[in-house]
Amino acid sequence: MQKVQALLPNGTVVQGRYIVEGLLGRGGFGAVYLVRDQRTQGNVFALKEITDTNKQERERFAFECEMLKRLDNPALPHVYRTFEDEKSARAYMLMDYIDGPNLEMLRLQQAEKRFSVEKALAILAPIFDVVSYLHTQETPIMHRDVKPANIIVRTINNEAVLVDLGIAKEYAIDATTTAVRRCSPGYGAPEQYDKGTNLRTDIYGLAATLYVLLTGVVPTDAFHRMAQLGRRKYDPLEPAIQLVPSIPHSVSDAIQKAMAINSADRFASSDEFWQALSAYKDEVSVPSTGEPHHAMLAAIRQEPTTVVMRPARNRRRDGAILLLVTSLVLFALVGGLLFGKSFFATPVTPHQSSPIATTVAHTKSSRATILPTKPIHTNHPPTTPVPTLIPPTPVPPGLGGVPSLAGSYKGTVTDQSGGSSTSADLTLSPMSQRNTHISGYATISSSLQGSNKFTGTVAGNRTISFLVDGVGGNPPLYFYGRVASSGASMSGRYCSYRNGACDNASGGYGVWQTVSTGPTASS
Repeated sequence: MQKVQALLPNGTVVQGRYIVEGLLGRGGFGAVYLVRDQRTQGNVFALKEITDTNKQERERFAFECEMLKRLDNPALPHVYRTFEDEKSARAYMLMDYIDGPNLEMLRLQQAEKRFSVEKALAILAPIFDVVSYLHTQETPIMHRDVKPANIIVRTINNEAVLVDLGIAKEYAIDATTTAVRRCSPGYGAPEQYDKGTNLRTDIYGLAATLYVLLTGVVPTDAFHRMAQLGRRKYDPLEPAIQLVPSIPHSVSDAIQKAMAINSADRFASSDEFWQALSAYKDEVSVPSTGEPHHAMLAAIRQEPTTVVMRPARNRRRDGAILLLVTSLVLFALVGGLLFGKSFFATPVTPHQSSPIATTVAHTKSSRATILPTKPIHTNHPPTTPVPTLIPPTPVPPGLGGVPSLAGSYKGTVTDQSGGSSTSADLTLSPMSQRNTHISGYATISSSLQGSNKFTGTVAGNRTISFLVDGVGGNPPLYFYGRVASSGASMSGRYCSYRNGACDNASGGYGVWQTVSTGPTASS
């Protein structure tokens, strides 16, 4: 059994120069102290020590020191020097003291212990940047422990900093790496319990961090997820939108994709992940608060229910500001359309599952990138009860924001039960619409069953739901999702429907998407 080293008491002088003023944190192999440089009045630093005499841990520590010394990014702590104390068998690294609380502490101070989408993305913008920076080094570097506790928000300028590269590793494509028991439950990717960590391991950590910031719930641990799927059960990781329905579909879907069990199913880079998250502007318009962006992101420590941070001095945070301004403009235009003639006819993609190509501004470039959007396959079925179909107050199609549907739609439906994906063609035709009521016939190609007539509703907020009658003794299929404002496309999820709620154990579940192929639906 390893001997536990004693902590350095306050007042201890290290290397004849640095006086210990307090303990910042401790772990299994050492601690981090707040120290003051006696030779330079007023200078304080963080002094990280390692007390483990194990050769592997010493080599890991030495690697972290050398790696940080050659990196230069405002979202990483700067390392000044390293040294050893052979008498006490301790090694030290002197680095920037990042004054401020970690993101986990800030989250717990918030109402419902979570942030809004806008605030969470504003906080994490520099973290996405620095992960991209690490991954694009000449020899890419994996952090492998991205989590809220390892993100500190500076008190002086409210910028987020990624700390603790203690289990970071240079990535060699032809090599496999292991980090068993060196990851944080809920944030560690599945491969960290086995072998073969890669750059997409950090994508999982980013997604898990965003998941808890938006929901207030730590994600189901990857080891438990793998165990459940290994027993042929469904993935226990609940999509973020099921925990907090106000989270945009595209954001929830992007998080789910980034936390895929198989790393190959995740986004290839943090930039690609960020672009997918940014697509939520197609779903929601952010109303003006009358406050500038930096005022909305201030005093997070003084007011637990509010996150406040200074606008980031990096390109991605600037992109977040542009996103907010654009949303305000769109909100004003939509308001004007309710009272006057329609001047624009712009199709709006409902969320990431839309088959229509979406123009997304790349946050790292001034050029616009055309990204073909496709359904993001979530592995976990809806488990919360789905309300019985209750028609809303009748409103003539095309008025009050209720979209006018086409007479026919074609697309795909993808069943995700049993841990695998099976796709089939989906046709909704003929489609009839009378006020907010819809009906028609759903044809599903032979690879899946379920063709039958359906009835449902479409509402002013562009939500749609319809129930396809059961076939051959199977329960009905409940389809729900969103419609583009032009009625040109629809997409969402579906589940087996029994006793007024989704019951995935009794049939299939998955995602669907369609585009219009005909004129306006008949009434």
